[in-house]
Amino acid sequence: LVKQGAKFGLVGISNTVIDYAIFIAVSKLLNVPLGKVFVVKFFSGTVAMINSFYWNRRWTFASKAKLGNSGARFLIATLVSIYIIQPGMVYLFSGTSGGQAFGSYWFDLAWGSGIAKLAPAILTQAFVIKTVAFGMGVVGSAIWNFTLYKLWAFKD
Repeated sequence: LVKQGAKFGLVGISNTVIDYAIFIAVSKLLNVPLGKVFVVKFFSGTVAMINSFYWNRRWTFASKAKLGNSGARFLIATLVSIYIIQPGMVYLFSGTSGGQAFGSYWFDLAWGSGIAKLAPAILTQAFVIKTVAFGMGVVGSAIWNFTLYKLWAFKD
């Protein structure tokens, strides 16, 4: 379980880097307003999902289940994660005033400590709110995904 958890974590890091890079780049390039950035999460999450299936099936869980069975189960579990849990969390923490307050708290902390002042054009309040919202979505979906992948999707 510990070994699988560590592998899942490494795969998750690669998924998160892919997902986050696309999420930030697309939302910035298209000037997507904070209240709508959850829509970008659908696209970035889809790209990361392809990476996740390959590495989790092959390496993390070394599944010998039929490709069609594990693929369908993975898809169901992951679709809930990337199309409901993650965008929902991003919306909750970026599209509502209460959620933005949570991200603003972290921005104020970064500003007060001087970290945000190191790159004020990049480390804006909107950037920090988006990043915090993204992170909350990652945490929620990681718990969901590991549980369902371990107990259902890649079970032989």
